[in-house]
Amino acid sequence: MKRLLLALALLLLPAQAFASSCNVTEFRLYAPSGVQVADLESLVTDQTPVTTSGTSAQSAALSGDTKLIQVFCDTQSAMAYGASPTATTNNMPIAAGGTIYFAVAGGKKVAFILRP
Repeated sequence: MKRLLLALALLLLPAQAFASSCNVTEFRLYAPSGVQVADLESLVTDQTPVTTSGTSAQSAALSGDTKLIQVFCDTQSAMAYGASPTATTNNMPIAAGGTIYFAVAGGKKVAFILRP
């Protein structure tokens, strides 16, 4: 019985230790020679990661200075963008472990949901 309980406890540990999340990093506009790039000197903030699940979860509102965001999700997700977005699995897919950059407007938000 003790072995069974120990095995069950070990199986549950990874699920608790590795929550699914998406990270949003904000940048000001930086466009040398007309090419917009993410430059560490133009970093505005690293938002608190958005925990993703089977229901939509929004980021904090983007800073008024933000013109570019970097999005990284550790699990396959979908993303929506707007004033008060609700993500569905039909929205833009974000591959697990992929990093994508988007031009954005300050004050908007992004929302994420797990995507099978």
